[in-house]
Amino acid sequence: MRISGAYIHYDEEGDMLYVHFEDREAVEGVEIAEGIIVDLDRDGEPAGLTITSFKTRLSEAKQKQGC
Repeated sequence: MRISGAYIHYDEEGDMLYVHFEDREAVEGVEIAEGIIVDLDRDGEPAGLTITSFKTRLSEAKQKQGC
């Protein structure tokens, strides 16, 4: 799969990061890990990614790495 463009949006109020691949329309979401959802297009190809509690996850990861 080739991705030539991605659009990123961060919802500060909801602490959610959205990444949309090209202009693909998502028709289904699959949670691959707690709070990490891959949106699939009608062909089953990734159309986007949603990460919930993004800043919280980032902060926790930094703490684990000692940053």
